[in-house]
Amino acid sequence: MNHGRRSSADGTIDAERIARIVREVHAVCPEFDTDAFVASVPADLPRLELSARIARTSQGLRDRLPVTGPDALDIPLRSLPPTPAATAVTNDFGLHLYSPRSDYVSRYLRTAEHLERSLAAPTRTTGYFSVELPVRHFLADFPDETMKAVDAWSRDEGFRVRRLASEATRLPLPWAPLPWAPLPWAPRIALPADAGLPVLKTLNDDLHRYVRTYVANHMGDVAATQPDLAPATLQRWRASGRVTGEQFAILARDALSNRLKEGWPPAHAALLGYVQDRRWPSCAAPPPSRARS
Repeated sequence: MNHGRRSSADGTIDAERIARIVREVHAVCPEFDTDAFVASVPADLPRLELSARIARTSQGLRDRLPVTGPDALDIPLRSLPPTPAATAVTNDFGLHLYSPRSDYVSRYLRTAEHLERSLAAPTRTTGYFSVELPVRHFLADFPDETMKAVDAWSRDEGFRVRRLASEATRLPLPWAPLPWAPLPWAPRIALPADAGLPVLKTLNDDLHRYVRTYVANHMGDVAATQPDLAPATLQRWRASGRVTGEQFAILARDALSNRLKEGWPPAHAALLGYVQDRRWPSCAAPPPSRARS
């Protein structure tokens, strides 16, 4: 996964994109107060960072849509282009142009009353822009219900939805503070380190390398925080016979890349497929190698 591929020109919400959002929403909702939206939202953007621009745009949608609740949820979804391909997106993430719609759902429809419909929205929006950040707010407030939805996403026919199942349940999102994506409102979810392992087990032999790459990234987080858990899990996956050979080698090497660089024996054992009897303390780094006398 190369987050650096996202164009710097895409890393913003500006007046031009606001105008496009207005056109798309007005096309499905002629009663949308476009004049008031355009008069207020773009004027606020120059003084705001990206995360605040997204929030300000979704607030504008809430303030100017003529309906509320589930009816308001339907309008942003219908205003999306018919398919992600219709946007001519060529990167992994999509276009920031579409991030306010997911933000809107997360901010204003993250309630028990609307939960079922709101949790269905990411399966539609993730093809247009990555939505793991909004999903994390659902995980923070409704962990059981959201994890049930995530489990279903891991078996979705859309590979971007399956990718979302892995990425949204990573405990940290280490790329969020990058300069082009200052998103301090993304919470660190209070889930056990192994909460996402059932999802990863479903996805570890996914047909799309794209999805398997995110499985490896997620397992890399596990290796960083629970060192014994990662190699043991990889060994179980290999023993199951579902993911073997070069496919397993790539997955294990990517997941354990940092530990392999450290020369940590359990990482090499997992990669080569044999059992490492000795266990290092789970909270400690591997001991330094001793220089030969």
